[in-house]
Amino acid sequence: MTSIITGENNVLAAISSPLFISSQVLGSIFEDEKDNSIIKYAVGRGETINQIADKFDISVETILLANELSSTKIREGDELMILPVDGLLHLVEGGETVEKIAKKYGAQSGEIIDFNRLSDEGEVFVGDILIVPEGKMPKASSSASASAPVAQVTLPDSYFISPTTGIITQGPHFSHIVNGYRQYNAADIANTLGTPIVAVAGGEIQIVKTVWPYGNYITILHPNGVVTLYGHLNSFAKDIYSGKKVSQGEIIGYMGSTGYSTGSHLHFEVRGAANPLLKYGVGTRIVY
Repeated sequence: MTSIITGENNVLAAISSPLFISSQVLGSIFEDEKDNSIIKYAVGRGETINQIADKFDISVETILLANELSSTKIREGDELMILPVDGLLHLVEGGETVEKIAKKYGAQSGEIIDFNRLSDEGEVFVGDILIVPEGKMPKASSSASASAPVAQVTLPDSYFISPTTGIITQGPHFSHIVNGYRQYNAADIANTLGTPIVAVAGGEIQIVKTVWPYGNYITILHPNGVVTLYGHLNSFAKDIYSGKKVSQGEIIGYMGSTGYSTGSHLHFEVRGAANPLLKYGVGTRIVY
């Protein structure tokens, strides 16, 4: 699938990507092909969520879920993710299959496969972002605590090296959702555009994609089952592709500000273990 990146009402570039945000509705361009892109929409003066929902023929609930909003209050200039269909976004976790995801949200496996243009087998990887057509959030268990931590395996400091050099500009912040609970297992490191990004440990590259809000991002599955994610890259390193084996310290990309980003930095996540960068405060200088 070729996605069109637009901005300020102009087509800027065409890239190959299974899912990408565009800033305009592309129906007039793809008259004979259904466009499954997500739209990044800037709220206009006086607009309400109900008006925006009507404009894009989706439910208010879909907008609230996609943007993690707890109320319908929005302001001029706010940027919203607009899904192309009623439903929700799901970030794939370890051990999940399309069938499990469909069951969790009361959706149809076939629709998830077709809508996200997956293989006939519905193969997905940890870190994949899927649109779940007609998906509904499961009701939280009354015995669950909203602040309940997810069990993590703390790795020895020697397992990971730093993914890049620079200064920590944001400590623990929201990165993804597991069983309905927000995970604060991400850290940001800022440096100049083009600063090399390396694999923190050896492993196999799973995802090499361009998807909002991560922009250009990569995930690596390590031998112990832990997955690391590297977001907002300016570009990927040469010969980086899904399935490639990489060594610790190997350059996989270059720092940038793609996706939902306010400046050149690396968004670094760890899934299935503690993020070793989280013990350092904002302003700490990180070196290899």
